[in-house]
This record gives sequence, C-alpha cells and structure tokens, in this order.
Amino acid sequence: MAEALIQGQVLRLQVGEALPFAREQTSAINKSRVAQVEVSTLGFAGDEQADQFFHGGQIQAVHQMPRRVYALIAQAFPEVVIHEGMLGENLIVSDMDEDTVCIGDVFDINGVHLQVTRPRRPCWKIDAQLNRRGVAKFLQDQGCVGWYHQVLRTGGIREGDACRLLRRPYPFATLARLWTIYNDSDFRDADEIARWLAVEPLERSFRQKLGKRLER
Repeated sequence: MAEALIQGQVLRLQVGEALPFAREQTSAINKSRVAQVEVSTLGFAGDEQADQFFHGGQIQAVHQMPRRVYALIAQAFPEVVIHEGMLGENLIVSDMDEDTVCIGDVFDINGVHLQVTRPRRPCWKIDAQLNRRGVAKFLQDQGCVGWYHQVLRTGGIREGDACRLLRRPYPFATLARLWTIYNDSDFRDADEIARWLAVEPLERSFRQKLGKRLER
C-alpha cells in the first residue's frame, strides 16, 4: 500500500469548558491550547459542548477550522480583537481548508483516525463572542466555516503531529462545493444531488435538506 499523503501539520489542539456566555446561555466557544490530548469517540478529553444538538456527539466529535479564518476576520473587521481559540474549534492543521477537504475523507494523526462528516454552520455566538455583528454572516458568505469529524480510531494527538490523508472515497465532495449548493435554494441539479445523497458519511441534516430539493 502506498504511503498516506501528508496533508498538513497539527498547529493547535484546543479544549474548553461550558461557561455562562450570552443571552442567558452557556457556551464552550472559548478554548484553551493544550500540547497533547486523548481522543475518544466523543471527542477531545476535557472538552465540553453546551449545545449538544449543534455540537458534539459521535458525528460531530471534533471541530476543525482552517488556519486562514483568523486572517480573514482580522482583514474584514480590523477593529475586532481576535486570537486563535475564540471560535470554538478543537483542531487547526496547516494546509487544510474547505477547498482541499472532502466529506468522507479519513485522516490519520498519530494513529487517531478522523472522518469528515459535515461543515459547521456559523451562528450568533460568533458575533457575541467577538462583540461585532456580521462576522458569522461574513464567514458564511466566504465559505470559511470549518467542519466536523467523527472518530473512527481513538488515541492521542500531539501538537506538531503530521496529518495524513488515508482515504478519499468521494473526491468530488469538497466542503466548498457542498456549502455552495447547500446555501443555494435554487439549486436543483438532480444528478448532482443524487451523488451527494450517496455520500454515506454526510451528516443527516445536510442529506435531508438536499433530498427535499428532489421532491419539489
């Protein structure tokens, strides 16, 4: 078997506790950097999720953001004070973003196997976190939203570990393309939608919304 392709290097590992936040709700959007972490099927040890409908669980166990998100925000909103760890992500790896990652991809980081299941949907908590309206909408428009993994093999990850692409069963299924058609309510290409519905690891809510396009 050919050696797995090195996709990037782990730049940050982050965990956070659910704490009082805004609108009388709690959130674990604030994350702290750790040098290493144990990973179970429910995510990073020591990490919490306040809203387990949109975050957490086996299908959304690990949240990854592309490194470029912070530069994008800083450029578009220069008055905002922002640093890595403020957007709720667990993992940042170099050279990975929505254009280069596909639904169903399986990555190996020090023996831990992560499979991409869905994009993240930016929500109001990003605006509240940064005390600036419009940031979440900006990220949605830019398609710089991050993504979730399910954990296929548990173990430990360290900062600096290589991230290797083990399998890419759906090379057409980039996160960027999914985000484009998902947010285009007029998209009705039955052939392409059928291809997406055949992407077995795609999380249910995305599958359902695309499937309803074929019913109209």
